[in-house]
Amino acid sequence: MARKRKIKKRVVYDPKIISWCINKGYKLYPVPEGKEYRIVLEYKGMKKKSELLYNKKKWSERIWEVYGLIYNKECQEKK
Repeated sequence: MARKRKIKKRVVYDPKIISWCINKGYKLYPVPEGKEYRIVLEYKGMKKKSELLYNKKKWSERIWEVYGLIYNKECQEKK
């Protein structure tokens, strides 16, 4: 029986998405906790920390991914 291959999510690296999110007040940044990082989402003065910890290579990719999720959910211009 053939093995299933893991499908890797494609992250969109689009500066327009980040620009839109920052102009609307969304900020994402890593906070070190030991050798790993938590991602903090800041919006209108409220801060929410991620439950998961990310290593040095993964936190940047996750930030791009979350910005894309916010943009796809909130951007009315797209719809």
